[in-house]
Amino acid sequence: MLKSLVLLVACVIIAPRLRAVDASNPQDKHPSRDSELASTYVPLDSWVYSAFERLAAEGYIQTAFLSLRPWTRLDCARLIEEADDQITDEPATSDVPTLMRYLKSEFTPELERRAGAPNREFRVESLNQRVIAIAGRPLTDGFHFAETLVDDDGRPFAEGANLYSDTAFRATAGHFAAYIKTELQRVPLAQAPDAIADQQIAAADFTPTAAAGPVSGFLRGRILDANASFTFSNNQFTVGRQSLWWGPAQSGATLFSNNAEPIDMVRYDRVRPFELPGFLRVLGPIRAQVMLGRLSGTQFVQPLNILYGTSGVALKDQPFIHGEKVTFKPTPNFEFSVSRTTIFGGTASPVNFHTFLRSIFSSGTENGDTDPGDRRQAVDASYRIPGLRQCLTGYFDAFADDQPFPLVYPTESVWLSGFLLRCVPRLPRITLRGEGLLSPHRDLTFPGFFYFNVHYKSGYTNSRQLIGSWIGREAQGEQAWATWHFSPRSSLELSGRSQNVNREFLEGGTLRDLRAAADIEIHPEWQLRVEEQTEWWKFPLLSTTGQRNAEFTIQLSYNPLERTR
Repeated sequence: MLKSLVLLVACVIIAPRLRAVDASNPQDKHPSRDSELASTYVPLDSWVYSAFERLAAEGYIQTAFLSLRPWTRLDCARLIEEADDQITDEPATSDVPTLMRYLKSEFTPELERRAGAPNREFRVESLNQRVIAIAGRPLTDGFHFAETLVDDDGRPFAEGANLYSDTAFRATAGHFAAYIKTELQRVPLAQAPDAIADQQIAAADFTPTAAAGPVSGFLRGRILDANASFTFSNNQFTVGRQSLWWGPAQSGATLFSNNAEPIDMVRYDRVRPFELPGFLRVLGPIRAQVMLGRLSGTQFVQPLNILYGTSGVALKDQPFIHGEKVTFKPTPNFEFSVSRTTIFGGTASPVNFHTFLRSIFSSGTENGDTDPGDRRQAVDASYRIPGLRQCLTGYFDAFADDQPFPLVYPTESVWLSGFLLRCVPRLPRITLRGEGLLSPHRDLTFPGFFYFNVHYKSGYTNSRQLIGSWIGREAQGEQAWATWHFSPRSSLELSGRSQNVNREFLEGGTLRDLRAAADIEIHPEWQLRVEEQTEWWKFPLLSTTGQRNAEFTIQLSYNPLERTR
């Protein structure tokens, strides 16, 4: 399977003449007008993804690849044009016209560039000031226990007042684009596990001492994203610090999410869908991404049965990671993807052309001179049920750790399933969503198998935080959301989350939380977010009694808009 995936991606890179899909016009009025223009990516926490997802749930967008994000700003403009051609007269209660008006306002420069305007820009994209106040002890180690706050670019947090001030800039010039987001972080010192907990953590990770959890107790400047892109024939190469989201779920992708800090990487992205020739057109529009990056924060590795590392100290020679994902859309309502990541190299594991190829093509599980690396495979799919006024979409996301494919080994894989109900009868502005996650116990191995590896003992982490789902190494859980959209940028959301960790892994534990969040558009360029979350947790290894914490967030954002020319 992987060999076919790699060959397919290679075909995309070396054959730029493949026909690009532009569903905004079946006849493809201007197929190459913006194919040579670079564009920055829309941040993963932007409101626009929710807006496009709601349009896709009602069938107005048919080539939006929701399991492969982020998207470029020019591709968002393409999707707006596609929706424009699909929309007819809407009932008075529909919010689709409002969605389109907001999206066109956000992407005015890109719509003009698709119409022939020069691709030149340098501007402030956003200014954000966030304060997170936490009363009571939060959970901060998702690799061993759980996390109170998840899917937030790996921002550290602790009990007390956490302050974050960030600024983002973007620039484009023809084939080139650049993006940078810097942040000033002030985080109190988090409470560390006691000596008994440290001993059990070390035993679970097969290390002499426990690896330290995420860092805290500092005032520092941080570069969250910083990258430059080059584009030709709808192929974009991006170098620098970046975030990825490889899955259809809202709670986080099982293989690659923004739960951890962005990774320094080189990434290839087919930014516009393409179709293969001949009978392969049955696969429909296709998008592909390939990345090669280097992790940070790894503390322990054990190649050739020799342990290297010290608790709390990152190894000087950090491992590398590469990943591939290809997404297909055989019908406008059905999307499926296959993907894979591999951690390789690092301390005492030389990186050269031979070891790199072995990490891609080897099908063995050797440990030693022929160790191919720490590999994970994933598959996800979503299906929008056509003809239903309720606009119901179902999806799943699964990954296997050291197994060839999740569908072949369903009882030895992590599973996520969910649904999105876009059009609640008589309540058109409400969206309902629910997801369930399962990280099963593997009787033939040790507890905490998933996201762990006997060679790379810091596991599937970057800066000591899980790259995948918050469900962790051995747990099951659920999450649900109910959102009332007053406008595309103003909403009230109620949500709840539950997590149950198997007792065989670090004595297990439970987590429950309830959250209410309000996003308020003060002005087209000013946004206010207020959030309150109450959490109850009990992890016997951390506390003999149940704990409760309350988190309150307030964030003020400034996002200057381009004026219509």
